[in-house]
Amino acid sequence: MSRPLTPRAFRSGRQAGFSLVEMMVALVAGMIVVAAVIAFMMSSFSSNAEYVRSTRLTQELRNTLDLATRDMQRAGYDDNALFYLGNTNASPFTPILISGSCILYAYDRTYPNGQATAAGQPGRLDVSNGEVRGLRMSTVTNVNGQSVGVIEYAVSEGTTKPDCAAATATYTTVPATCNATTKWCPLSDASTIDIDAFTLTNNSASMASSGSTMGMRRIDVTLTGRIAGDTQFSRTVRSSVKVRSDCIRVTGSFGTCAASP
Repeated sequence: MSRPLTPRAFRSGRQAGFSLVEMMVALVAGMIVVAAVIAFMMSSFSSNAEYVRSTRLTQELRNTLDLATRDMQRAGYDDNALFYLGNTNASPFTPILISGSCILYAYDRTYPNGQATAAGQPGRLDVSNGEVRGLRMSTVTNVNGQSVGVIEYAVSEGTTKPDCAAATATYTTVPATCNATTKWCPLSDASTIDIDAFTLTNNSASMASSGSTMGMRRIDVTLTGRIAGDTQFSRTVRSSVKVRSDCIRVTGSFGTCAASP
């Protein structure tokens, strides 16, 4: 039969606490671990923020390029195209002018509310019906006082056709407003995106047959930009635009297609 434990037995089994040296070693080790965790978290937050900014920049550039691409694909559309087959007339919508980082083109549009004037009939270029369009890169001073690049878009109105050298939109307010005189409007957001380059490369090809000349047009577009005020991120997006309407000239050369509509 075992003997009952006495108070003395309890006293002989008690444990001593941490010494000062052990406490300091434990605190230092804990601080190192905490510092490593904080550094890892800060690095993760920074990488995530950079990824979000990079993704946002790429998406903004792609949205701008997609809109420009879809509109350029319509260039030359003529609702009365069959009229020009077999005669010496040329559709007024076929010319496309590329001048540096600016492009001017036209396509036939349905007159609003079915109201058509003589000029607004199918097959006739009507400036007042917004049938002449333009895209260009401009360098402007935005509301933050910084010089930034911006993509601008213009639609003809009244008697005013887009002009590559015309004055830019108004960038003294956010959002920026169209220029009431020249009709150029901001397509990209100058307060957030800085466009570095808008390159238009004409890779059209022409062929001659039976006295007529036909040009099959392809325009390669490159758009480069970065976050406004930040030189760390720069992205480039590209697109190849196959203009659906070929340029046919019964008389003259394909060179007459490379003009302002």
